Amino acid sequence: GGFDFADALNIFMRDFGGFGFEDIFGGRAGGRGGRRSRKGADAQVRIPLTLEEVATGVRKTLRIKVLDACSACGGTGGEAGVAPVQCETCGGAGEVRRVQRSILGQLVSVTPCPTCGGEGQRIETPCGACSGEGAERVERELGIDVPPGVSSGDYITLRGQGNVGVRGGPRGDVIAVLEVQDDPRFIREGADLIHDLVVTFTQAALGAEVEVPTVGGAARVKIPAGTQSGRLLRLRGRGLPHLRGAGHGDLIVRVTVWVPTELTSEQETLLRQLAEIESAPPAAAGVDEPERGFWSKVRGAFSA
Repeated sequence: GGFDFADALNIFMRDFGGFGFEDIFGGRAGGRGGRRSRKGADAQVRIPLTLEEVATGVRKTLRIKVLDACSACGGTGGEAGVAPVQCETCGGAGEVRRVQRSILGQLVSVTPCPTCGGEGQRIETPCGACSGEGAERVERELGIDVPPGVSSGDYITLRGQGNVGVRGGPRGDVIAVLEVQDDPRFIREGADLIHDLVVTFTQAALGAEVEVPTVGGAARVKIPAGTQSGRLLRLRGRGLPHLRGAGHGDLIVRVTVWVPTELTSEQETLLRQLAEIESAPPAAAGVDEPERGFWSKVRGAFSA
């Protein structure tokens, strides 16, 4: 906790000549002998979304609790009018250097000062309101624009909107993790949606036109005569928008032929008459192969 790769890199470059890397990585705030500001912790929130919101995009308003600069001390951590003093252990450098001799020569190790925590100064009279931390917990309201086509697990980063750092350090970020709620009408496969449609035997045999749900509305779909259970009917562009790219996915209607479990006497009589004149079924019903996602196809190719 608290490890900063940029700090370690800056220390390394300082001890070995720099080679101009300070300009690339921006150096360390304050430099050697200055006060080290520690970035505040990131705050994570979860945003629930409906499928309708995924289809259109939405602006969400968040209320989160984060650490803000203490109103009593202004984030300094000390009582008003009392200035911090230079750390005696590190002389204000915020680091402690230890030199050891070995058969390979002189080894120098640099670690954050244990007395001041790497800040180079300490507070003699801590603020009574924040106990010297320079921060207090407040509730903030943030607006975030969620683009269309997102999925569960996607996240949006709000830079510099998180917790304030210790004693005036820069703010961390807010990580908004998106959670798309399940919709019982559909199975989602990327930008495509699968809807299970149950039809009667006569609708499948004779053909019909029925209504199916879409995100935010409905559509009419034609059931061809002789449709078998498991057949897939594709409605182009009636799925979800692609997150990175133009256009929409498809709505795939998966047909299931319903067989009644109880018959009236009239229905049973008619079906027995049909049984006497109907043709024998073919060896293969010609059902469409169920569509699979990209990674399912990859796994199938390697396991074959």
